[in-house]
Amino acid sequence: MTTPRPWLVTPARRPAAGTRLVCLPHAGGSASFYRRWAQHLDCDVELQIVQYPGREERVDEPFLTDPEALVEAVAGAVLETARPDVETVLFGHSMGALIGYETVRTLAARGLRVGRLFVSGQAAPDERIGREPATALSDDAILHEVETHGGTQMSVFDDPEIREMVLPILRNDYLLIDSYSPRATPPVDASVIALAGDRDTSVSVARVRRWEGVAGKEFHLHTFPGGHFFLAEQRAQVITVLHQYLRTGA
Repeated sequence: MTTPRPWLVTPARRPAAGTRLVCLPHAGGSASFYRRWAQHLDCDVELQIVQYPGREERVDEPFLTDPEALVEAVAGAVLETARPDVETVLFGHSMGALIGYETVRTLAARGLRVGRLFVSGQAAPDERIGREPATALSDDAILHEVETHGGTQMSVFDDPEIREMVLPILRNDYLLIDSYSPRATPPVDASVIALAGDRDTSVSVARVRRWEGVAGKEFHLHTFPGGHFFLAEQRAQVITVLHQYLRTGA
């Protein structure tokens, strides 16, 4: 039996940090997407990254196909490592934004309030996806959608080993998104800071702006040059915006 690996990856431990930034990857993504952020964050911020099962060091663990089970597991890991003297902030990109949103709700119900939630490249929770269900998509259709979003060139998937490794992860995560249904509850008790790429063909800035409807506290929207993966293209600018809020507590 495979021993489960930790849900949270900490690239650089900072015991004296006053804030921990918990980042949640996109569909098909892994902790590696955020690892380099640790080099650029203030020394008062400790980066922790959610590692979903079925990828990287957790490659031998089965996928989670139920979004509620995924949220419960993430919330449990965040709670288990919480410290009363360290503020917890969540950041999620694309699918990770939805998981982060539901995790904030679950944490609040268990007594841990997250005051700030960053959501990136994702429409508001009550918006329907703009594609066919994953069960109706062929392997090539899924890979083409990834290329359209600017994630990876199709030529990369000509390698059978890469294709075999990536496709199950993508299909699982697309199924997770398809089965997600937001709970009809009041706005989340947090400030919501939304980030969007001005050339993102998968989700418009207007759709990202609709997160304002679920923000129980303040709402802020920041737009960056780039497509769906503007986080990679504009990493320095994104981290500058993060620091703007992490330093001031706004």
